[in-house]
Amino acid sequence: MKIFFKIFFFLFFFSQSSAEIITTEGVFKHIGDISQKRACKLAEKRAKEKAVKEALGLKVSLEETQVCKGTDGQDRCEDNQTSILSLNGEITQVKILNKEEGLDETIDPKVYYCKITIKAEVQSAFKEDKNFEFQVKLNEMNFRNGDKLKLKFVVSEPLYLNVFQFFPYRNNEQIIKLFPNEVEKTNFFKNINFLLPTVPKNSSLKIDYIVEFPKEVKMERVDEHLIFIASKKNIKLLNSYFSMEDLNKRLIEIGKNNIVRKEQKTYTIIK
Repeated sequence: MKIFFKIFFFLFFFSQSSAEIITTEGVFKHIGDISQKRACKLAEKRAKEKAVKEALGLKVSLEETQVCKGTDGQDRCEDNQTSILSLNGEITQVKILNKEEGLDETIDPKVYYCKITIKAEVQSAFKEDKNFEFQVKLNEMNFRNGDKLKLKFVVSEPLYLNVFQFFPYRNNEQIIKLFPNEVEKTNFFKNINFLLPTVPKNSSLKIDYIVEFPKEVKMERVDEHLIFIASKKNIKLLNSYFSMEDLNKRLIEIGKNNIVRKEQKTYTIIK
């Protein structure tokens, strides 16, 4: 989507922030198109994200799950949703308990797999305030190339807002800031209801969020994701991050001393 302007030795301990100790596993299967070393790295990543999800009791909404069913790659889409969900937590300690690699020759084509079992200490990345919340709704869940994206918000109190797009199919700069931007510079909202894109005051420019089907994707349907970060204080975030891990590190830094809430939305683009 583009914006168009018209004109190891580990000591596991319970920290003061009531960390949870989770034992879980991650599995990655493939048909030989990647190395086993890479497969095991992906299995470990899945295990860590699963640990955060289980420790904090996080769930992907039914609406989000339904969106993934409409893509050409449901498993990848659900993995991407879990990656965003894991931004809510921080793994402070981790130990690999077991690593299992193998080949399933009973099916054709043969499937290689790697299973990693870990023990992880997880704590929330953000300060808690259950009264600080917001909801967001997209004008559509399925888009075609050239469609306009519009966002409607309902919030409990005034807040600062940052919105990022997650492009999981990219190798670099997977996380791009959608809002605020060079036209919509003000990201503080006092009203409990508001829309994006906004109509900037004292500006003759009209802004639209235009959905584009990615040229590098060969599938007919692809998933993209929006990450909404609301805070009581204004926080400094870059315009882009190379990966979800890079954004997670920054959110952990600022979340210790700030009230932050995060939401996510998945949408499908049809070629």
